[in-house]
Amino acid sequence: MRLIKSSLIVATLIPLLIFFVAEIDAAQPQGRDKQRSAFDLEQYRGRVVLLDFWASWCGPCREAFPWLNEMHRKYHGVGLEIIGINLDEARREAEQFLTNTPAEFTIYFDPKGVLAKRYDLQGMPASYLIGMDGRLLVEHTGFFRSQAAEREAEIRQALNLVP
Repeated sequence: MRLIKSSLIVATLIPLLIFFVAEIDAAQPQGRDKQRSAFDLEQYRGRVVLLDFWASWCGPCREAFPWLNEMHRKYHGVGLEIIGINLDEARREAEQFLTNTPAEFTIYFDPKGVLAKRYDLQGMPASYLIGMDGRLLVEHTGFFRSQAAEREAEIRQALNLVP
């Protein structure tokens, strides 16, 4: 059953990400990273990508950032790309959050939540681990420090690193 669910998600993930890129470029010029670059998942092909949806008002998101920074430091050099997608409507709220809780990974802003709406997110943070081939490997809603080792193992497996 899990395989079927994963297959369905994969079947919808790639077209939706392509749609998201088109939406950002065409209709949402503010859907950009801190350097104002447009979001394009294709530029990360060949790397393992951890997409993490977050907002400034989300307590578990604040708890997840130190762990995300740690994963970035440990695995960025061997192929992990962490991309935080902020869903705050007001960019200044996200920037204040980032002042208090810095991110060492790439942040994009999606104030209209185009991709989040397509995935019908049930909570935040929501994360999607995408393999080097662009397939969705794992998804999670919420962040629990007690599950950090399991999540790190998923990342290591996606990177083809031995335990």
